[in-house]
Amino acid sequence: MNTLTLTVVILVVYMAAMLLIGYMGRNKSENFKEFVTAAKKGSLLMVCGSYIGSHIGNGVVVGGAENGANYALSGVWFGLGACFSYLVFAVVMAKVLYRSNSLTLSECLDKRYGGRSTGTIFAVINCGAAISIMAGQIVAGRNLFQYLGMNPILGACLVAVAVFIYASMSGQWGVMMTDVIQVGVIFFCTIICMIYMVGNGAFGVISASLPAGSWSLLNMDLETIVMNSVPSMLYGLVSCASFQRNISAKDEKTAVQSAVWGGIILIPYVFLPVLIGMYGRALFPDAPAGSIIFQVMLEVFPPVIGALMIASLMAAIMSTVDSQLIYVTASMTNDIYLQFINKNPDEKKLNRLAHVITFVVGLFTLYVAIGSTGITKMLSYAYTFLCAGTLVMFVGGVYWKRATRPGAIAAAAVGMFCVFLNRFCGVNFPYASIFPILPSLIAFVVVSLCTKPDNTISSAE
Repeated sequence: MNTLTLTVVILVVYMAAMLLIGYMGRNKSENFKEFVTAAKKGSLLMVCGSYIGSHIGNGVVVGGAENGANYALSGVWFGLGACFSYLVFAVVMAKVLYRSNSLTLSECLDKRYGGRSTGTIFAVINCGAAISIMAGQIVAGRNLFQYLGMNPILGACLVAVAVFIYASMSGQWGVMMTDVIQVGVIFFCTIICMIYMVGNGAFGVISASLPAGSWSLLNMDLETIVMNSVPSMLYGLVSCASFQRNISAKDEKTAVQSAVWGGIILIPYVFLPVLIGMYGRALFPDAPAGSIIFQVMLEVFPPVIGALMIASLMAAIMSTVDSQLIYVTASMTNDIYLQFINKNPDEKKLNRLAHVITFVVGLFTLYVAIGSTGITKMLSYAYTFLCAGTLVMFVGGVYWKRATRPGAIAAAAVGMFCVFLNRFCGVNFPYASIFPILPSLIAFVVVSLCTKPDNTISSAE
């Protein structure tokens, strides 16, 4: 049986299993709050596994292999930034957010500053970023199907719709349960892959074929290292995926420990895609970096290992999409519908609405993905806009009692304006992905000092 046939069989079985879990969890939530928080029953295993699953996506796997082909071992910095994001989140935000008793990050902001303006701004930016991240993952899946010689649109649609169905049926409980299984699949395939590479002298091939210094973590300039690691690390502080897992934990201790262990466990994993990219570059010097991981899977690994690795890539994509999807549902329901459309809905109807929104948002994301081509660009836009538009207003509001609502709005506006100047007007900034944070911080402090505080209910304890 060839790699393609094995891949199709494994993917069909795998997606059927995910749908079964979604069906099993259809009655796990009796209301909207339980739908988006898994009724706060998340164990350390469930929450930690879900943390890991939400970050092992296209950026870490396909992007890691691409960086490995381009930058050798120093290409690991993007993945390390993702790992550090959980550790930073655990130290800076985990306790504060868990104690806030909020369903979304936007709700936290509204409690902190008073009114609805800051929360609404945050909701719009975060939902847009989440849809962009999900679409980027689906595009990666589409490209994989295309490389396999299958119908890319049909393949991407089948995988995406499977995610939308199980997420809409079981909510956060189903997301965390499927994430745990997906992480198990990914880690199993990783171990098999490493055993094969070591057994076939991959490291010797890399050393003999690639330039001297390829095993150095500093095989790129400082700005490139910073631009690869810092945005993904800072993103964790305002990540909807991190927040959703945090509030799903059964207690505060679990909320903190799951983020810590998620970050630690991720560290060795992020090296594998980079090593695959280095191995691919050694074997195929002229291959496009963006597809080199697919080439290694299909042309170098035995059919069984290649098929398992492709299945693990699909698992990585699905585990990232489902986590973002539930947060968008929570935000649209809690921050928009309940705030501006119906403040006193029937609980059963609200729960049903959440199920419907999950599926509809998923279909819209699929539509965006089908019309998109640039995976890296979509992820870059998402991280940059989130950090520029929301980081200062959120973290600053939590830890600075003097911060005001006008200061928060000014911080978001200035940060977004700087991104607009850079991305669409050709204005060059040093360290462009994180530079907007500085003028955003200045605007935040100056305007806050010049205005009267509205509310300080939820400042850090």
